[in-house]
Amino acid sequence: MTDSFDAPVVPSEHVQRQAADWFAQREEMAQQPALRQRFEQWRTVNPEHAAAYQTLETLWQSQAFEQALRSLAIDVELPQAVARPPHKPRKAWFVATAAMLLLMITSAWMSDLPMRLRADQITAVAEVRHLTLDDGSQIVLGSHSAISTDISADHRRIRLLRGEFFVEAFHDPSRPLEIDAADARVTVVGTQFSVALQGNDVTVAVREGKVRFTDKSGEQSLLQAGNWQQLKHDHLQGVNAEGAERQMAWVQGRLSFQDQPLAQVLNSLERYYPQPILLFNEAAAKHRVSGNYLLNDPVAIVEALNKVTSTQLTRLPGGMLVIH
Repeated sequence: MTDSFDAPVVPSEHVQRQAADWFAQREEMAQQPALRQRFEQWRTVNPEHAAAYQTLETLWQSQAFEQALRSLAIDVELPQAVARPPHKPRKAWFVATAAMLLLMITSAWMSDLPMRLRADQITAVAEVRHLTLDDGSQIVLGSHSAISTDISADHRRIRLLRGEFFVEAFHDPSRPLEIDAADARVTVVGTQFSVALQGNDVTVAVREGKVRFTDKSGEQSLLQAGNWQQLKHDHLQGVNAEGAERQMAWVQGRLSFQDQPLAQVLNSLERYYPQPILLFNEAAAKHRVSGNYLLNDPVAIVEALNKVTSTQLTRLPGGMLVIH
């Protein structure tokens, strides 16, 4: 007998937004049969629709979430994506906004199934894993990261699918180690370096040896010990002669940054905190900060940055952090 199971339905981002909009019209649907009929048609036409809406209904259990959102809205200018349209009633706007925030929490795990199917190794938030590849290379896989590997008698390849890793590559001139991340390729024979992926931007930092860093157009750099470089907007940026260890600080359990915008620092920190960290302060987002913190307490880092940037921190039920 062959066991079988139904694969989980993973709604797209577009469907999740539709579900949030329908969720905001629950009261109207109760009073308007025609609207309710249109909703039922939408919900039943596609399993993704039903799954997205069911997720919201399941999570909508605590009145504390809505109350916290109401209190927060008094002094927070919400981003354009959830700003209240002029024609939408205030209560419906609150429900829609809360629904979208809930979706931000859940979309990460809802969309993680395809990543798990592609990856050979994957880590959870705040998990760091030490690995030994078949060729003897040593890898430290960072928090919320994923890689796939292809090691054979004639080649060695690693694809960084998400996050970051540090590798001490086994020396083998006959089989250079190739790392693919977004539209970049890193090629080495044997050395110690890290590769980080954020969106389509790639950062490479070298501790020991030499690394060849190439973009999709064929432009390349040769990085040496102590160098680091980024691929941003599909182009290699200038080589940085100092600060490589700062890019690899996470290997020692630290978050280190020098003269970076607050928004960029929070984006990095989000990978070590299980819930969203939302920044609703445009001026503070551009505020440049420096620091070196232990990663075992992300909330303490946010609190410290609040003091530096004179912002306020609100904690919503479930752990979501909102800076305003």
